[in-house]
Amino acid sequence: MQLPYADIATPRVHRVDRHFLPRSCPNPHCPSHAGEPFEYRRKGVFSRKVDLRTVQRFRCKPCGKGFSSQTFRLDYRLHKPWLPLAVFQGLVAKTTLRQAARSLAAKLDTIARHLDRLALHAEELHALFLERHRRAGGWSQGAFQLDELETFETDRRLFPLTVPILIQRETRFVVRADTGTLPARGNLRPRDAARRQAYEALHGKRQSQSSESVARCLKALAAQLAKRCLVHLQTDEKTSYRALVRRHLGASSDHQWTSSKAVRDRSNLLFPINNVLAQARDNLSRLVRRSWGHAKRRRRLQAQLAVWTLYRNYVRERSHYFRRESSAEAAGVARRRVSARELLAWRGVLPAGV
Repeated sequence: MQLPYADIATPRVHRVDRHFLPRSCPNPHCPSHAGEPFEYRRKGVFSRKVDLRTVQRFRCKPCGKGFSSQTFRLDYRLHKPWLPLAVFQGLVAKTTLRQAARSLAAKLDTIARHLDRLALHAEELHALFLERHRRAGGWSQGAFQLDELETFETDRRLFPLTVPILIQRETRFVVRADTGTLPARGNLRPRDAARRQAYEALHGKRQSQSSESVARCLKALAAQLAKRCLVHLQTDEKTSYRALVRRHLGASSDHQWTSSKAVRDRSNLLFPINNVLAQARDNLSRLVRRSWGHAKRRRRLQAQLAVWTLYRNYVRERSHYFRRESSAEAAGVARRRVSARELLAWRGVLPAGV
């Protein structure tokens, strides 16, 4: 199979590596992690055979260990450094893991490992963006919306899942997307009822984690609010929301709700969150209704949601009417719209000027 990522680039000094400065020693046992000042010196360069990039070497003075700028990159020790970006683009374009493996001439478990790698990286970057926003003061005003969509793992009737998503209303910025289990559905056919009884005999009755997952979303929002901020939260009429909002956002929160049975057009109070949920179903193969691409494991769905959150907030345009800015830029969390290649370059650090 001919891949567009297989073309070997011409030798050149990597435009980011050239000015790279290490923040710390990658050796976990280095004395610099125990308080000794971190000092280093440059020690030549080397050319990577896989893409012919010129990489800077360093030597840590406290521990004497060597490392390079490549140590801090997301594609560190990868034989196919183009795969993370290719998998990222496929995961947010309704591509299943199996189809991504076919298209990229890779094994299924390779794509699955890249999903885990990308999910950890996405969670880390999103947390860094939110931490910087919190240090800058957080949101002093604004309306937020919360709703849950329902999906399943393995079996639609026996193992349903809830996916609560919390956004800022005006910018559609996704503060947090979570997952939780739901009990098996009622009115099961005899065959499904027998399967449920067999499962409960081994693992116990399946519990509802809706309140726990919604609480994690509300905690993430509360951490980003400025002091004495009156937050406007809009949800549907689910009874558990009211107590959770009072518990995690305080009595000063303005909680509005509307019926989930109302027509879901632009006049609906919850149109922004309904639109974001529809986008999630359109972007993620695991959320497509009546599809064999559904989630087989809840953990994989949570990982893909983390990747989608990074894409939806920082890479994708805010909307059809705001093509030049991202949701994160409009929400004040990022300074500009970022490309996927920038986000997937370095580990543990935000791209320059973002």
